[in-house]
Amino acid sequence: MSKYYNFRNLDILFVDDNKNMHSLLKSLLLAMNVVNSRGCYTSEECFDCMLEEAPDIVITDMSLNPENGIDLIRRIRQGEKGVDRYTPILVLSGQTALKHVITARDAGATEFLAKPVSVGSLHDRLVWMIENPRPFIKASTYIGPDRRRAMRGYEGMERRQ
Repeated sequence: MSKYYNFRNLDILFVDDNKNMHSLLKSLLLAMNVVNSRGCYTSEECFDCMLEEAPDIVITDMSLNPENGIDLIRRIRQGEKGVDRYTPILVLSGQTALKHVITARDAGATEFLAKPVSVGSLHDRLVWMIENPRPFIKASTYIGPDRRRAMRGYEGMERRQ
């Protein structure tokens, strides 16, 4: 069982071009006591909202129109328009094939959560993001959270020393 977190002061900005998803996310976040959430339909609205007031977390879909969520993540990680490139980004998507998850990770997403989403799955992913922050990497071809996952407990012959 995961710890209880008081998300009341958390500010979440979500980006999805589907009006029904806005209603669902707002309801899920309210059920978790997140009272500070804002919704955007486009990348440009997202940038405007981030500049107006920096969110604690951005949640985005991968399939946005006219620009997709992957491009949005890359632009945030570049710090375009002066937004905070270190803002944690949760991708919430129905495109769950491994190649899509890897594409989101390689663009700089902090975490990935498959649709359909529930209060429990969203809560657990937010708790995971809080309890397991990853160092930020700035390299010539990548800016974002460390893409490696720690492997603990491996005792095989090829274990690193």
